[in-house]
Amino acid sequence: MNKLLLETIICYLKEELSPGLFIHSAGVAETAVSLAELLGEDKNRAELAGWLHDCAREIPQQELLYLAEAGQLTIDPHCRLRPVLLHAAVGAIKARQLDVADEAVLTAISRHTLGFPGMSLLDRIIYVADKIEPGRSYPEVEVLRRKVAEDFHCGVIAVTAQTISHLLANRQLIHPLTISFWNSLSGSGSEANAGLLPLHS
Repeated sequence: MNKLLLETIICYLKEELSPGLFIHSAGVAETAVSLAELLGEDKNRAELAGWLHDCAREIPQQELLYLAEAGQLTIDPHCRLRPVLLHAAVGAIKARQLDVADEAVLTAISRHTLGFPGMSLLDRIIYVADKIEPGRSYPEVEVLRRKVAEDFHCGVIAVTAQTISHLLANRQLIHPLTISFWNSLSGSGSEANAGLLPLHS
């Protein structure tokens, strides 16, 4: 990876993102690099995707819709109802505008929020790193970190289960892609049960 490109992107993000989101992005990049090293994935790709994964997170919702339409993205009814769900896909568009040409990195950025059946190892690393980076402090995060450290695949299942449990507990919309990703992970059900966390009300 071009180190100058990464440095330029970090400087851009420091200017564009709120301090909290910048710190979160740094944590995701750090976690993604650690996971990549453990799992044999390209750590440079992981670092770049980690830094950029939320580059569109703070764009206002109506602007997200506009940018998605301008980028000829498919906007389903769920994303029209909650445009914030588009921030990952729009983030990939913004990353390309920042001279990121690596399709694997762009795909990992675009899939980090909703998940996607058949995600690559890099996709899953960014998806997981987003949920367990050092700045995360929700009740289940230590359990998830331990599961990811013990067995990455079971950790992915546990992270996805926690995400769905959180959405259910808060009576929030669950995007069909998230359900499809869960179904692709769960198989016959035995693996999924190993990763489940309690549903909190």
